[in-house]
Amino acid sequence: MRLSDAERSAAMSTLGRAFAEGRLSIDQYDERCQKIAQAEFQRDLDPLFSDIPRFSGQATGQVDKLYSAQEIEAAYREGRNIRLGLLGLSTIGTAVASGLLLTVTPAAGLLWLIIPTVWIMLYIMKVGPKSWYVPSARAVDKQRLRELRTTEQLRAVELRLANQEQLEALRAERRAQTAELTNKAMGFVNKALERGKK
Repeated sequence: MRLSDAERSAAMSTLGRAFAEGRLSIDQYDERCQKIAQAEFQRDLDPLFSDIPRFSGQATGQVDKLYSAQEIEAAYREGRNIRLGLLGLSTIGTAVASGLLLTVTPAAGLLWLIIPTVWIMLYIMKVGPKSWYVPSARAVDKQRLRELRTTEQLRAVELRLANQEQLEALRAERRAQTAELTNKAMGFVNKALERGKK
C-alpha cells in the first residue's frame, strides 16, 4: 500500500520523539525526515526505524506537534513585552509606595503621576533600547494589510470617479444627440407645414 500524508506525519512525529529523547543526532533526524518525505511505501519506512522504537505504521487522527528551537525562540520574543511589564511594575510600585507613604505625608498621592509619565516615556517617546520597538511579524503583516486595504479603497474610488466621468460624458453626448434629433424633427415638421401651405 502507498503511504498517506497522515502516515508520513505520524512517522515524522515518531522520529521527533526519538530525537527529543536523544536517540538521534540532528543530522540523523534531518536525513531520516527527508527520507520519510520521499517514501512511497511502508517498506521504505522500515529501515528508518531499525535502531529506534518501532513505528507502528498506524496513522492516528492526532499528530504530535514538534517545534524547532527557532520557533520556540520566536514565540518567546513575540510573547515578551518589556514595556508593558515596566508599566505594570511601575503601577504596582506606585500603588504600594503611595499606600505606605499616605500615612506619613498627604503629598504621597502625587506618586500616581509616575504611571502616566512612564506610559508616555515608553509608548509615545519610545525611551529604551531599539529592540523594544522592533515590530513583530504580526504587526508588520497587519500594517501591510492596512496599506493594501487603503490602496484598494483608493483604486475603487478612482474607478468610481472614472466611471462617473464616463457616464457624464455619455449623458452629455446623449443630450447633444437628442437635441440634434429634435432640431432635425422640428425642421422636418416646419418644412412639411410650409409645403402644406403652398
